[in-house]
Amino acid sequence: MNRGSVSKLTLALGLAAVVLSVATLIGLPTPVQALATAAVLVLLPGQALARLLHVADRALGALLVPVLGLATLTAVSTAMFYLTMWSWKACIVAMSVITILACLERARQEEA
Repeated sequence: MNRGSVSKLTLALGLAAVVLSVATLIGLPTPVQALATAAVLVLLPGQALARLLHVADRALGALLVPVLGLATLTAVSTAMFYLTMWSWKACIVAMSVITILACLERARQEEA
């Protein structure tokens, strides 16, 4: 990769987080919304966070995606619950923001 360039995967993850979050919030047919929601809540944040760890082993990296996604979702949902401000829409937005922030950090690392 050229110095100063951001990978296509990093850009795709950030863009997918925005697009799928908006699509989930405005409403989709139920089966499509279920898939989009699973991606926004677990897979996208998990992938974005796993990429920050620079794990060389592909099997471990694949295992980290759902683990980090579910751990982050648990932390966000628990915090929202204890702050008495839980809302599925706010949870979608929070997980999307976490994904975008992780992508921005990865982009910063790739540019360096």
